[in-house]
Amino acid sequence: MSGMYLSGYDRAITMFSPDGRLYQVEYAMEPVKKGWTSIGIKVDEGIALISEKRKTSPLMDVSATEKILLVDRHIGVSYAGLAPDARVLINEARVFSQAHRITYDEEPDVETVTRRVGDVLQTYTQNAGARPFGVALLIGGVSRAIPKLFMTDSSGAYTSYKAAVIGMYDQSITEFLKDKYSSDMKLEDASVLCLKGLLKAQQETSQAVPSLDPERVEIGIARRTTGLFVKLSQAELSAILAKATS
Repeated sequence: MSGMYLSGYDRAITMFSPDGRLYQVEYAMEPVKKGWTSIGIKVDEGIALISEKRKTSPLMDVSATEKILLVDRHIGVSYAGLAPDARVLINEARVFSQAHRITYDEEPDVETVTRRVGDVLQTYTQNAGARPFGVALLIGGVSRAIPKLFMTDSSGAYTSYKAAVIGMYDQSITEFLKDKYSSDMKLEDASVLCLKGLLKAQQETSQAVPSLDPERVEIGIARRTTGLFVKLSQAELSAILAKATS
């Protein structure tokens, strides 16, 4: 009988375990832990999203892969986990953002968009016949001259962060940033700091050659002064990578 009971709450998304856990939601977070690392950091000057990209095949054109995408002109997003799940959520965020502009004739707040994504994520934790999204998102931007950074995961919960990391190196880089972070840093210095944390995390693993290059890194920033989210060019990436590896 106990085995049958275990099977019920272990496999059904709508059934709590005796200690109040939804195991299917927890299982959905496992792809995030194995995903390519993404980092978000918020300073007084604005926010930056940094993400690594990897070649899963020698024939793969990694330059065509995007890990940082635009939701609205002032909001960017990065993810770790299942790319198809992320694509669905990002498209939902884009549609919601444009609908908000049409309805209210103003740009949506970063938290408003994050809340909408969280609502979609949460809906898939309570309906039988569906599975939770196996992805976590970092959503950042500038709303009314205020930099904002949020992280949301498979459960639908979202939290505001000064700095957040998702993906396989999350714990190592988080510990690194705890010691080095300062809100009065320049955006460029904050991006360099995140890349140094990523390199340090790579060195602590069994990777043969811990290194980064402009083709395998993406950075997007939103400055308080402009209020626009933009992705850095190859030349700008090279300059920041040079500082991070010096």
